[in-house]
Amino acid sequence: MKNLVLLLAMMLISSANFAAVGQHNFQATVGGNMNYTTTGANGDYTADEKKQSKQEFFGGGFDVTLGYLYLSQGSLIHGFDTKVRFGMNFSPISKIGGEEFELPEGMNMGLNTTSFSVGSTYMLGGKIGEGRLMVNVLGLNLGYLTGNNKISFKEGEITSSENMKTGNSFLVGIELPLGTQYIFDNGFSLGFSHRLDFALGKQSTESKETIEGNNTTSTQDGSAFGYKESQQNYMAYNLTVSLGYVFGK
Repeated sequence: MKNLVLLLAMMLISSANFAAVGQHNFQATVGGNMNYTTTGANGDYTADEKKQSKQEFFGGGFDVTLGYLYLSQGSLIHGFDTKVRFGMNFSPISKIGGEEFELPEGMNMGLNTTSFSVGSTYMLGGKIGEGRLMVNVLGLNLGYLTGNNKISFKEGEITSSENMKTGNSFLVGIELPLGTQYIFDNGFSLGFSHRLDFALGKQSTESKETIEGNNTTSTQDGSAFGYKESQQNYMAYNLTVSLGYVFGK
């Protein structure tokens, strides 16, 4: 992953002198995320039980996007993009049941996710100064989400950890209005966007135990996230600040 980010950065830097903004463009961006995620029980539970089961995570990560950007000509500009997005978030747990959750000393617990999606966003804007200011109206992303609940313990110099996989889920992301980016005439872009993500996974099945040597492992089909009784609902809010370049004519 580090090599991918480095390659993208080298490409952007080396291409800066050739960048220009036109009607049909290619855009590449790298962004940092602030992420707030909630998970909770579904099914036949009381409101109090659902409240007590709610877990909240707060952390961050990064996004890399590549794709096509259309911008109309004139003082009032309308546009849309079609991009692929790869992202990762690392979010320590912050609350359980609405209450602050304090972990014992030496213990860390959180939700790590990886996502890939394809989407499009419609935007409006205008020519201002030495560039174009574009504001998102609405967008939709579809893809997949996978992750793990990670727990680690440290006792002295020894650190041990457990990763409980959440399984693969279908990802629906909604790009919210008022995300903004400023695209300079030389192709450099700077902006922020915000997005709600929802996970829809195949219903989980019962765990099965397999013996491998002296180790016992548990495997489970399906996803921990979805809307069946054996799953948890999942919603994440992502605020992303990004920079990139636009190449077009």
